[in-house]
Order: sequence, then C-alpha cells, then structure tokens
Amino acid sequence: MRAAASNCGDFHIKAIHCGQFALLLSLCFSSKISANESALTDTDIERINVSFIEHNYAWLRTSAALQQRDLRGQYPPIDSASLLQGIAGLQADQRGNFAQDSRISVRGFGTRSSFGVRGVEMTLDGLPLSTPDGQVQPSTLMLGQIQQVEVLKGPFAALYGNASGGVIAFVSKPAVAGGIQLQQQHSALFDSNSLLIGNDLGEFAWAQSKHQGYRAHNSAQKRQAYWRKAFELSTELSLHLRYDWSNDPLLEDPLALTEAEWRQDPTQTANVATLFDTKKSSAQQGLSARLNFDAEEYNWQLSSWQQERQIQQYLAFTGDAQTSAGGIVDLTRRLRGLKGQLQHSIDWGFWQIVASAERSTDQRLGFVNQFGSQGALRRDETGDVSAQDLGTNVHLIASTDLDIFAGVRVSHQRFRVTDWFINQGNPDDSGAKSESHAHWALGSTYQLSNWQSLNLSVGEGYESPTLTEMAYTKNAAGLNLGLQAAKALQWQAGWKYAKAQSSISFDLFHIDTNDELLIDQSVGGRTSYRNAASTRRYGAEFSAEWHQTEFWQHRLSATAIDARFQTPDQALINGRQLPGLAKHQFSWQVDWYPLQSQSWQLQSIVDFKSKMATDDRNQQFAPAATLWRIQSRWQGEFFAGQWQAWLAGENIGKKQYVGAVVVNQGNGRSFEPGLPRQWLAGIQYSYQLN
Repeated sequence: MRAAASNCGDFHIKAIHCGQFALLLSLCFSSKISANESALTDTDIERINVSFIEHNYAWLRTSAALQQRDLRGQYPPIDSASLLQGIAGLQADQRGNFAQDSRISVRGFGTRSSFGVRGVEMTLDGLPLSTPDGQVQPSTLMLGQIQQVEVLKGPFAALYGNASGGVIAFVSKPAVAGGIQLQQQHSALFDSNSLLIGNDLGEFAWAQSKHQGYRAHNSAQKRQAYWRKAFELSTELSLHLRYDWSNDPLLEDPLALTEAEWRQDPTQTANVATLFDTKKSSAQQGLSARLNFDAEEYNWQLSSWQQERQIQQYLAFTGDAQTSAGGIVDLTRRLRGLKGQLQHSIDWGFWQIVASAERSTDQRLGFVNQFGSQGALRRDETGDVSAQDLGTNVHLIASTDLDIFAGVRVSHQRFRVTDWFINQGNPDDSGAKSESHAHWALGSTYQLSNWQSLNLSVGEGYESPTLTEMAYTKNAAGLNLGLQAAKALQWQAGWKYAKAQSSISFDLFHIDTNDELLIDQSVGGRTSYRNAASTRRYGAEFSAEWHQTEFWQHRLSATAIDARFQTPDQALINGRQLPGLAKHQFSWQVDWYPLQSQSWQLQSIVDFKSKMATDDRNQQFAPAATLWRIQSRWQGEFFAGQWQAWLAGENIGKKQYVGAVVVNQGNGRSFEPGLPRQWLAGIQYSYQLN
C-alpha cells in the first residue's frame, strides 16, 4: 500500500514525456526562427470535411450543423456557461458554484453528468481539452481571451472520436504584438482583473478573480496565466508554442438544495456543506506545440501537448466505510498526446487524414472526511486510459449544385486500473479492458440558389464509460469490465440561407442511442453502473442573424427537443424525459449603436428555458425561467491608446430560478439556485508600443 497526499498550493509539472520532448526540440530547432506574431487562422482548427466557417459560401455548402458565435463586444464572462448562452441545440446551465464545473450538453448529450462535461468534445485552438475517456473541465479556460466559439452538432461530430454529442471549439483572440492591455471588472459579488503584454518574447496574460458568493460558504478565488508565441519559419511554415497555468486555491461548495429549501430561501446553504467544509482546490499546467504548413493546394498540422492537473475536494459525507472511496478526493491527472493531420485540395473536392494518440493517467487517493479534516486512507489507485485514432474524410463536388461528404474514424481504447488499497474489508478493484470502435458519417448538400441550400446527413458515434463509472462491479471485486460504450445513430436534415445582411438555418434531427448507463447499485460508498437504457431524441433548431441596418442587429435561436427513455423492460423510466434537459429554449439578442458608430453600443438579451426533470422517473421538475440581460458599452481613444468601458446587468427582472439541476440525487438536493440580479462595471485600456 502506498499513499501520499497532494498539495495544490505546491504544484509543479513533471518532466515532459521523452517522445514529446523530442518532438518539441525538433520543432523548435528545425530551422532558423524569426519572431513574428501571427493571428489564428481556420487551418489551426481540425477540419472534419469542411473548414469551420471560412465564408458564407462554404457554410452554405456543408451538410454539417455548424454555428459560430463572435464574442467580441461581450463583457468578460464569469464562467463557461455564460459564454455559451443562446446557441441553438446547446444547453449551458450556470451553477453559481465554482467548485463544480458548468453543466453543458449538446442535443441531450452530457445532461446526465454529475460533474464536469462528458460526451461533448472541447478544443482550444485545435487542441483537445477532453480526456481520452470523454471528460472535460472547462473551468481552466481563460475566458476573457476567447474571441469566438464554434459548435458542431449532429452526425459529423462522430468523426472527432469519443464525442458523439457535438464539438465545441474555442478560438483565442489574435496575439497582441508590441502592446499592453489592462482590464478591471467589478460587481457586488464578483471582482476580476487581467493584464496582457505582447512583445518580441511573445504574449503573456494574467487574470485573477474573486467571487464573494451570494450564499454562505460560496466564495471562490481563481488565478490564471498563459504565454504563447508564434514563429514564422518560412512563408508556409509556422510554429506555435503555448504554456498555460492556473491555480484555484479555494472554491467553496454550498451544495444544491431541496425544492422546499430553494422555494423558501434560495440564498441558504445546505447544513452538511458547513459541517463537512465542502470545497475544492485545483491547479493545472500545460505545454503545447503546434507546427502548421499551409500551401495553396494542401496543408498539414502536427501537434503535441502535455497537461498536469491536481484536485483536492471535500465531499459532504465522511466516507469512513472500508469499501468507501472516502469523503476527500485527492487526484493527480497527467494528460499527453500527439496529433497529425493532412488536408489536400483536389480538382473534385477535398481530402483529409487524421491520426492521434492520447493517454491520461490518474493517481487517485481517498481519505475519510472528519468534518473538514483529513482522516484515514480509504482509496489508493492508479487509472490509465489511452486512445489511438485514425480517420479520413472526403468532400466530393459532384456538380455545381451537389456536394457529398463522407468520413470514417477507427478508435482503440485501453482502460487499466491498479488498486493499491487492498485489505480484508476492501477487495482488489484492479482490472484492464481494451475495445475498438468504428464510427462514420455521410452527408450531402444541394444548392437551391446562390443564397440557400438543403442538406441531409447520417452518422454513428460512441460515448465510452469513464474510469469513474467503471470503478466498481455489483456484488464483486474488480473493474466493471462488462460496461460497454453507448452508441448513437443520428439523422439530420437542414436548410440554410445566407446573404450579406442575414443568415438563417433550420435543422431537424433524430437520434437513437443504445447501452446508455444507469446506476446499478450504490452501497457503502461503492456505486456501480450498467448498460440498461436506450433513448430516442428528436427535435428542431432555428438560428438567425439579421442586420436590420448597419446599426441595428438581431440574433435569435430556438430549440425544441423531445428526449425519452426507450426501456420497455423498465416500466418506471420507460417513456420518461431525460433528466437535466429542457424541452424548449429561446434566445433573442438585439444590438443597437445609437450614435451610428462603434463608440456606443446598447445590447439586450432575453433567454428562456423550460422546466427540467431532476431524476430518471420524472418525479420532480425544476421550473421554467426567463432571464433578461442588458449591456451598455463605450469605446474611444485616449493618449495614443484605446479604451473600453461597460455597464451590464444580469437577471434584471430579479427572477428566482434554478440555474442547474443535479440529476438523480438520492438525498433530494437537486436544485442549484441561479444567480440573483447583479450589476457589473468594467474598463479596459490598450496601448500599442511601437
């Protein structure tokens, strides 16, 4: 037996894996380097069968359901859910609890996640944020430096591997060359500030925030930084290096409330939160290198990345049973990967090949929570997940009006757990498993005119169980080797319209999934799962952007989805709605420039979300809510620099609402209160150094 508690305050990254180190060296010294910052281009993002919205013509001719959100002009968000509001088909629930990541789902994929994001692939500048078993913690993103987000939904998401629900691609702002930027934002609950410096040595950014909390035991402190630099090795070859760092020394967890508690007083905190001092601290570092070659007829990218993340979390129970995993989680996760891709334009279309290898290693310890103090060891194991993928995609221009898209990807995964905590009362939960999956997509687009098109696509993807879900077996020891990946068959038909002043898309979809996971048994702190559920989802999505005039702009989105269990042998959940998923969502954003220039912008956003079930049996629902946000932004020049100032209000109507639900909570605490009304004021000053 071995155990050593981690300390997130004393955090350092381990030596880079020898293969990655060799790659980084070869990239850095392959030729003479000249320092020249370059903005991110579309070739930095992995292509599936088309690029991520190069222009209206390309968007019209793709059969993928693809949406882009430009985040310039938005005040810095407090979490990733704020960043993703108003995108059709995507549900982003704001917890108001920094100890838990935002709940994000695409067409119902990811709604059952109790923490973090799963079943949805996330990338930053083309590099994956997801682990090989499909988990993501988006809280590490420096959200103020994100320029745009692109969301891919439907069958073609299967070509990204273990992410059958969709792909969320974050794109950083262009690097600042020879300048400095200062930013400060304040509200009654939240303070943040950031510094950005760009020079010949690269771009450095620092941000820190403090959340006072609107509930007791709800405060948070976050610190983040990154350095990046782009080198132009030749007219066609560029190298991008990036280092990321984050440290969250204190993220208090007030826990969710029961429905009665939420209705009585949504600002209260669960008693067990203070009794067990529920909280989290985390730290992360990452290093990545990306080599891009971009010629007229073909381009390729070669990427390498390494991350290490440490988490210590105090849960709301002791976890003192011998078979328990403990009430304090101490996790160290190391993630590394390589990816290469080649795109080639040919006379009859486009061709791409992608290959990647990733590995994630978890060192997980569990201790008894002695009411806020660390007690005896209850868990000590090493978990390892590796994945190797190979895929190819083609775009065939069959005629001037007809395009055909096809792709296939083969994935091989290996899970291995070594249990170091074995005694008479706690069995050996070690085990290993390997599996392979082939996933595919096929689609076509027909051009009705220069401004509109019809598309049809079909594809099958998969979602593997995570290491956490495979940890225990019912009435037995060892890894749950019987768990299978859930398979999803998706159909989609859509219509697109695009002109200079407006763009509209309308999509219909139908999704059948098999082998979804349900809790099999939860006894003595050991929760086991089984493949028991099938689901059927169908719905419609509408998105529109309309420039009424140069100074009046509208953005609308609407989603209707019906997602239900198809389990005739389980009458209690058969035909019930998937928990945590709203059947209807609507968003309307209006931007107005009163002075008919960019110097003053007024913005109004209305978001509606229908009620959500909190459990598989639909015994309880969180009520529907309509929220209103406003913003006034000013900008101008001052002393050879540029300034921006903004005043914003969230939840203007002072609506008491449920921000997110925790699904299938046996203790009844499923309601996470939404944020109250708050006013934010901020200022930013940028100065260019010649």
